[in-house]
Amino acid sequence: MNFEEEKRDHQSLALFLGNSLRIADKSQLEEFLAQANARRLVYSAPYQDVFLIIKTVGLADSLELLRLTSKEQRCGFIDLDCWRKDSFHMPSFMEWLAAFIQCGPEETVRIARAVDPNLLSIFLKENILVHTLDPEEPFPDLPLIFTPDNRFGIEITGDVEGATMSGLLLDALFRFDPELGYDLIDRVYWENRVSLEEEAYQEKRRRLEEIGFVDYYEALEIYGEAQLALSPLPSKDEKKGAVPLSSTLPALFVASLAPGQYLWEALQTVQERKEADRISQGLAALANRILSVHSVTPGDLEKVRPALEEMRDMLSLGLEYLAQGQKGQAGEILQRNDLQGLFKIGFNLLSILHDQADRIFRQRKLRLDGAEETLLEFPEAEFFSGLRRLRPLFFEGFEDPGKATYRNFRSLADIEISKRILNQIGALSQGFWKVFEESVSEFSGEALRSANVSLRELRFSQIFNTAAVNSLSKGMFRPVILSGSDLQEFLKGISAKKPNRFQYAEQLISLARIHVEKLVKDLREKNVLLDFAEKWCNACTEELVPLIDEGKVDPRLIRTVMVRVR
Repeated sequence: MNFEEEKRDHQSLALFLGNSLRIADKSQLEEFLAQANARRLVYSAPYQDVFLIIKTVGLADSLELLRLTSKEQRCGFIDLDCWRKDSFHMPSFMEWLAAFIQCGPEETVRIARAVDPNLLSIFLKENILVHTLDPEEPFPDLPLIFTPDNRFGIEITGDVEGATMSGLLLDALFRFDPELGYDLIDRVYWENRVSLEEEAYQEKRRRLEEIGFVDYYEALEIYGEAQLALSPLPSKDEKKGAVPLSSTLPALFVASLAPGQYLWEALQTVQERKEADRISQGLAALANRILSVHSVTPGDLEKVRPALEEMRDMLSLGLEYLAQGQKGQAGEILQRNDLQGLFKIGFNLLSILHDQADRIFRQRKLRLDGAEETLLEFPEAEFFSGLRRLRPLFFEGFEDPGKATYRNFRSLADIEISKRILNQIGALSQGFWKVFEESVSEFSGEALRSANVSLRELRFSQIFNTAAVNSLSKGMFRPVILSGSDLQEFLKGISAKKPNRFQYAEQLISLARIHVEKLVKDLREKNVLLDFAEKWCNACTEELVPLIDEGKVDPRLIRTVMVRVR
């Protein structure tokens, strides 16, 4: 890439990165707050963006920033951070309330005016008791705080933190906004917690729907079925006064892209601010839906980033599929199509793999009755398990045998690799049992109770290798569990011939090939089974040949064949 191309790339990405406040630590926040226009910039920012800054820097270090926030932003902070699905989360709410109380009584009143009064009432309900007072009757002999008109006496009942905060909140309200103070006292006295929380939840849900945080089940629609074809942009519906969506989430998203990815290439083609804003808004709405599905609050950055990575990889898959390998087409496709439609296409490519894996599993040839694990081994077992997840993942052990982790599918090459491996697993499950005659009953939980492997641990390789050893020693290719003496005699028998590992492996593989060639007629099943058989026989050789001259062998330590331990 020459200088001019690199400059163009940075300018293009700046359309997506430039709108966010881009504050990542305390020092950057202090620099930002020193600007003369800091308040205007904060007021104009979507509340999601300010919220992410506060969560990144830390609430305790963001008090000066809190002073600059608007009523709508403060309400948004509580909406985003103080709910766990449909349940109000009091500890999180108290953290925010305490931060504003630290800023002084004026800020305490401002946050009280911004927050849903139902939530403040729930907080107070847990920390105070309200007593109605009759001026003609003696007041209760209790430590009470009296309202200015002496109609109510308030008894502080909460723990130290809750009691202190309740006292400071009520003091600020009756000094600066007594009308709100009386409204909260009435709610605490007359309303029950269930109705307060339900009403607050419905209001919170309505507000969050405006920025894409729809109901969990509605958000799941992005994982629904979609045609693997173009999905045109929806008709424009520009509502006046609509809540601005986050620009920080798209900025975090774009920053996670790597040069050469289809999505990266597509974003380079966006040169107009209006188009960049449309895409950013679409990314923010899609990100919020994914966070809703995963029940992730935007402030939980450790969980936000994986959700954005999922969005990145699904969109890249959708673009690559529609572009048919032509990266030059990616930009036009991105600008002509709905982002949620692109996401669905990417996910549906994985759904096809998931469905194929389920079909193979339902054929009941990968797992024995009574066993929870399949008969597959590393890395096929982990790969197959990753595909059968609700949101399929790619097992990295196929790229690097030293890894045992999963990642998102990132390209059509991953899809093609997975199709090939799935086809191999399907052929293996079909062809494997054709080699044996009425032998499956040998692997009941009861039969394996005295063996070196349990039903949960049993794998294709151990069944096959046991049959191969029986064929070499007894002339029958059947997976009959060996006794300890059978194994000992077998090792003594081949000891006299003194084969090396290569020769012994060749003997086992040759016997296996004879039986597979004879009994498996389907060419694809035969070739797949022979490939696996060679790998299994080599592993068996690696384990057994070193034991030939060791005298007595402990069957409990043998892993490649089935041996009785008692």
